Amino acid sequence: MTTQEIAPETRPARPVGPATQAALWLVRELCAQLREEGVRYCHWKSNDMLARSASGENDLDLLVHRYDAQRFAEVMARLGFRRALAPGGREHPGVSHHYALDTASGRFVHIHAHVLLVLGDDTTKNFRLPIEEPYLASCDDRDLFPVPAPEIELAVFVLRMMLKHGTWDAVAVGKGAIGANERRELDWLLERADPRTLEAVVTEHLPSVGTALWSDCLRAVQDGSTLRRLVLGRRVLRALRAHARRAWWHDLTLRVLRRGTWGSRRYLLRRPTRKRLDRAGATIAVVGGDGSGKSTAVEGTSAWLGGPLAVRRSHLGKPPPSLLTLAVKGPMYLARRAGLLPSAYASIDPRTARPEDFPGNAWALWHLFTARDRLREYRRARRFADNGGVVVSDRWPLRQISLMDGPRTTWVLRTPERFSRTTLRLARAEARIYGQIAPPDVLFVLRIDPEVAVARRSDEESGYVRARNAEVRGVDWAGSSATVVDATSPPEVVLDVIRRAVWERL
Repeated sequence: MTTQEIAPETRPARPVGPATQAALWLVRELCAQLREEGVRYCHWKSNDMLARSASGENDLDLLVHRYDAQRFAEVMARLGFRRALAPGGREHPGVSHHYALDTASGRFVHIHAHVLLVLGDDTTKNFRLPIEEPYLASCDDRDLFPVPAPEIELAVFVLRMMLKHGTWDAVAVGKGAIGANERRELDWLLERADPRTLEAVVTEHLPSVGTALWSDCLRAVQDGSTLRRLVLGRRVLRALRAHARRAWWHDLTLRVLRRGTWGSRRYLLRRPTRKRLDRAGATIAVVGGDGSGKSTAVEGTSAWLGGPLAVRRSHLGKPPPSLLTLAVKGPMYLARRAGLLPSAYASIDPRTARPEDFPGNAWALWHLFTARDRLREYRRARRFADNGGVVVSDRWPLRQISLMDGPRTTWVLRTPERFSRTTLRLARAEARIYGQIAPPDVLFVLRIDPEVAVARRSDEESGYVRARNAEVRGVDWAGSSATVVDATSPPEVVLDVIRRAVWERL
């Protein structure tokens, strides 16, 4: 039997290193399928922390041969990876971000994939080193991932540090120093690199830099002063000018502008950078009666997705009021408190309401403005999702549920002859508004025994809680796209079910 004929189950076992031992199931499966498909790739940087990356704590920086990019994409698609886009200016040619859920751990796996070896300042990544072929050719795969030879990884590492920390604008914003993690990575590479091989690598693959300048840069990264790095950084920028994607003045302008705008957004506005899904965002709604755990589920789902992605929390049950709503409802609220409008908050079951139950036009006007605010919040959510973001909403108007978040006055249209023209206009206006609110892209229904809900929400009127949960429990959701979740389960179990279903549907 030849080597090619050995069955998979009888192949010699691969060595088990630290990365393999720490790796999530999804990461191990990704590496196995890439190997089976013959994809040429490697984990190209920060290999001193490879075990943490394999465990999902850090992202995985993969360099993929451009001829194998299609097969790489097919493997990623099979394993459920979704491409995500960084905000404007943070996307670079030949570089992409992909996320998938490791269902066993509940962790995201983030692949930062490079087809081109792009590096430079974090704001522009202006340089592409055309050495992908020798970089990949130097790799060995004695552990989970193929990794480059330490000499070529060190050669590129030193240039990365100079481009990142050796410019005056980096120093001006406090980024001129070499960080502790970067020093640890440098020491790790120096321990493994052979000096003679390293010199040959720089001479052959980085001729525009040369061994003399590269050696000066290494010393500056090790223990040089900030002024020394600034002088050498300028020389490195000139040496790599042939590999720049933009002219030096264009790159400098972008760096300065982006440091100001990105820094203001992050440190002044407290708005961290989040990625958006490439193919489409989504609206996710969690509905259920009081005591079913909606708020806990929404909070947990938002926090989980909000790590890597642009996420917006919404509440279509209690939307923020518009100025017009405040101008109309404010006086009505004061009048009700004074006992002048006792009917404004009347609770009417639209399924069984009779004409004689109608509380009056003030009540209908109140619910019309509630509907208007829900439509405004729905439009905001829809725009955010259609631009690649993810909206997680507590409640959502649904035609299957009448006691929560749906039209309150349209039952009067069943007997129009019994009501005034003004009442009918208010009811029709409310119906038009709810007609514009489409179902969410992903719907979760938390179903719970009404008596359990009553016990959970002892602070609420029991009949109110019981009726809402009974309605949700009584709906036949089989013909809908809803995912029905048993809300009597512990919160962590409910959240795990939601995580898995969300990622399947995004």
